[in-house]
Amino acid sequence: MIVTAAWRNFVRNLKRYRVLLVALVLIVTALTAVLGTLLGLENAIREKASRYFAGDLVVLGFAGNGGSLIPDPEAVERAINALEAADTDRDVPLRAWSRRSTYYDLQNIELFFAGYYTRQRRLVGVEWALERPALGQFNFVQGGVPEDGDEEAILISTATARDLGVALGEPVLVSIRSDRGRTNTGEYLVRGIYSESSFFGYTGYLHRRALNRLREAEETTVNEMGIYLPAGTAEAEQAIAHTLTAHIAEQDLPTFAPLFDRDAYVEGARAAREQLEYGVVTVGAQLSEITDLLDAITIIAAAIMALFLGIVVVGVSNTWTMVVWERTREIGTLRALGMQRARTASLFLLEALFLGVSGVILGCTLGLALLAGLSQWVEFEPNAFTTLFFTRGRLPWRMPFWGVGAIAALAIGASLFGAFRAAVRASLVDPVEALRHEK
Repeated sequence: MIVTAAWRNFVRNLKRYRVLLVALVLIVTALTAVLGTLLGLENAIREKASRYFAGDLVVLGFAGNGGSLIPDPEAVERAINALEAADTDRDVPLRAWSRRSTYYDLQNIELFFAGYYTRQRRLVGVEWALERPALGQFNFVQGGVPEDGDEEAILISTATARDLGVALGEPVLVSIRSDRGRTNTGEYLVRGIYSESSFFGYTGYLHRRALNRLREAEETTVNEMGIYLPAGTAEAEQAIAHTLTAHIAEQDLPTFAPLFDRDAYVEGARAAREQLEYGVVTVGAQLSEITDLLDAITIIAAAIMALFLGIVVVGVSNTWTMVVWERTREIGTLRALGMQRARTASLFLLEALFLGVSGVILGCTLGLALLAGLSQWVEFEPNAFTTLFFTRGRLPWRMPFWGVGAIAALAIGASLFGAFRAAVRASLVDPVEALRHEK
């Protein structure tokens, strides 16, 4: 009955609450939009970084010289297959896996075309067939992922294509200093141009065997092997990394503990080792600068939202103080009829709960509609910021159930907290004095 009475009072006094309800709806809308955007940006960054770094989880072989080499890729492949088949990991299926050769030297990777040249941060040797599901997520403005086994192909970014003035199907000359210290060149046909102007864009993708020949390395050389996980599984990465490390150890390969942050990654790469050891590195460990930027944006957004929630608490408190004062005679009547103090306080807290729930439902609906509308109808011009954080020029967003739950808890909690003092005051009203009260 008290719930029914609280709902009736809430509906009857809705005019009193309308300004507060509008404010709560707007704040919940803002919370939904901000959290959804931040989670979407994080997913977009991780998606780009996973292609750049060979996967969400990357298996590296360290000997203490800072570089990586995997002399037994077949054993690592068996470990990956065991991970994919394990019962404990079926709820997080692998999207794809990679087997790569890499060349990283900012000063010694040059691309030439028609008298122009530009430098690349790295060259990546991939196997088109293995990584097609992941590389196919590039925002290609021309072309696409080459045919399986195409060793004459290269993928470049729009930033590189703009610097060179090259178009799809035209040949570019790639020059590097080989592993033997000689300057080597090779000609490759542009099979795809992907939209990217951030530092991720200064990367060329060749077939693994083609890059190894250019490096003067064994054609079978593998430097990195990784796995691509579905979007939104960052929380499961550490558990999967430990499981994959265990599967690698089962192949009688020496291993080290998974590396989850940048400092551990740098230290682990150069740690003195008696033999080459295999280990798993998360994409976050190789992406500390950008994750730090996202963390800073998150902290600023959280501070602003905390300020907004504080305004809600003050607004609810002031509004309920006035409501209690205006309904003093009503409270006195209820108390005179035998309503206990605890039930009187509960009556007002339930009204605050209905206010919070109404604000959450309306605010989350508006926030999700806003995010969907921006993602669907607003396309951003490509530049270093938008290509780094956005997906195909659209605002990425993600709102899991826990995000909605967190927003609901904050908004409803703020409403209840703001009403608590007034509810306690209402429970302490003396019935006799209350019945003498005049508005």
